[in-house]
Amino acid sequence: MRLYGALEGRNRRTLSGVFLYVLVIMMVTSYIFGSPEGPVWLGVFWVVLLFSAVNIGVLSYTQETGGRRLYYFQLADPLAVYLAKSLFIFILLLMVSLVSLALLGLFHGWPVVQPFYLWTGIGLGSLGLAFLFGFLAAIGSQTRSSATLSTVISFPLVIGLAMLSGKITKASLLPGATWNMLKDDFLMLSGLDLMIAGLGLLLFTYIWRD
Repeated sequence: MRLYGALEGRNRRTLSGVFLYVLVIMMVTSYIFGSPEGPVWLGVFWVVLLFSAVNIGVLSYTQETGGRRLYYFQLADPLAVYLAKSLFIFILLLMVSLVSLALLGLFHGWPVVQPFYLWTGIGLGSLGLAFLFGFLAAIGSQTRSSATLSTVISFPLVIGLAMLSGKITKASLLPGATWNMLKDDFLMLSGLDLMIAGLGLLLFTYIWRD
């Protein structure tokens, strides 16, 4: 994990590109929508986060070519590489979420009345995206069309993660939302995260050694 942090600190292309993208989107949506209602506010946030997840996941693996991949192969266990990479993507997604929410609050106001549901949905959704793109970007990095392949393969799972996470975060806009209303969604989203993590842990070793 510290290795990825040091490497990203030397090459800030991924972070600078993602945060520039976030800033531009917020400025454009502020110009177009003005002060949108709560659901539109959340929709803008999830669009930003999903595209950021794709960019972070793909770019983080396209930098690992040839000699660097061989060095990691000799230095660390494949599962450790997968978990470190997923944790790194997860932390970056949380950083993007913080910046996005700050800019949304600045440009569009703050409609959230129950922050617990907002951050729980973001946390579980970001964790699932980190495990997913940590695994799929490794698959894509074995081909010439890494970004296209990773995006196409991940589409069904991304939709599931986005729908469940979006439903939980939408409850943050409702003063009367309760745990009982969202219990099934929490369980399904947690189960989907565990399924993606298990799939990654099971298959990553074979992909990495290819």
